[in-house]
Amino acid sequence: MPRSTQAAVAPPVQAADPTPVPPTSPPDVPRGDDAPPLAPRRAAWDPREDLLPYEEVDDTESDLPVRGMAWLGWVLGAALLVGLAFLLLRVFDTDGDEVATDPADGTTATSQAPEPDAGSTDPGGATDGGEAPTGVGKARDLARGAAFEVPGTAPPTTDFDGNLVAYEASQMGDGNPATAWRTAGDATGGTITVTLAEPGVVTRVGLVNGYAKKVAGVDWYPNNRRVVAVTWGFDDGSSVEQTFAERPEVQRLKVPPVETATVTITITAVTPPGSGSLGRDYTAISEVSITGRRAG
Repeated sequence: MPRSTQAAVAPPVQAADPTPVPPTSPPDVPRGDDAPPLAPRRAAWDPREDLLPYEEVDDTESDLPVRGMAWLGWVLGAALLVGLAFLLLRVFDTDGDEVATDPADGTTATSQAPEPDAGSTDPGGATDGGEAPTGVGKARDLARGAAFEVPGTAPPTTDFDGNLVAYEASQMGDGNPATAWRTAGDATGGTITVTLAEPGVVTRVGLVNGYAKKVAGVDWYPNNRRVVAVTWGFDDGSSVEQTFAERPEVQRLKVPPVETATVTITITAVTPPGSGSLGRDYTAISEVSITGRRAG
């Protein structure tokens, strides 16, 4: 009978236990007496202890608007500064004339008044009491209606439109800068005498120092001589000097208040004549301005 054979059957493999094995503490190693001490074990991190409170890290109170009436102090401070600036302007501008202010460039003044005697009227018209004259009424241009005496007058000419153009002295006081007084050549050293309609207290003087007329596309201001310096004189013997910039508009100069019935204008310097085919060898003044009030 044949021998029956049986296959060898391997024993079943047992699955690993899924339960984790807790780590075991390292075995205590014997330490000698000379071994350094172990560092203390750090406790677990706790955010409640390691972080600062939010309000200590980022203070949002500083971004809030100013509360209460604190803003009122800033408003009052600004108002005081504005008031102080206005007061300083009033102090430094004691003249009080309702006229245009002096140009910042092109004008200078030098007092040449004699030293007053005791009890006499000083160059500004002040008496021995020390008070300068003020006049009465509103400040106005005293050159309007005044009489002008000049060293000479150029003859009339005909303009490009065929119109006759005169250059009379009275045109310096007509308020129209397109008209002018004109005299031939260099007028240096000549004197213009202005007799006011009535005595006044003068506080500003000035003039348009050339022929400020434009017609048919031609500017006659650079084509004639321009006055660049004059000396203003008054009845009490005082005088001031004024220089002018190259611009065809009235240039005023503030002077110490002086009571006078006449004003003299002595021309001390002029420009060369105009160049080119339109150049003219004439000295011209378009307007004279004498600001003041009627004498009291």
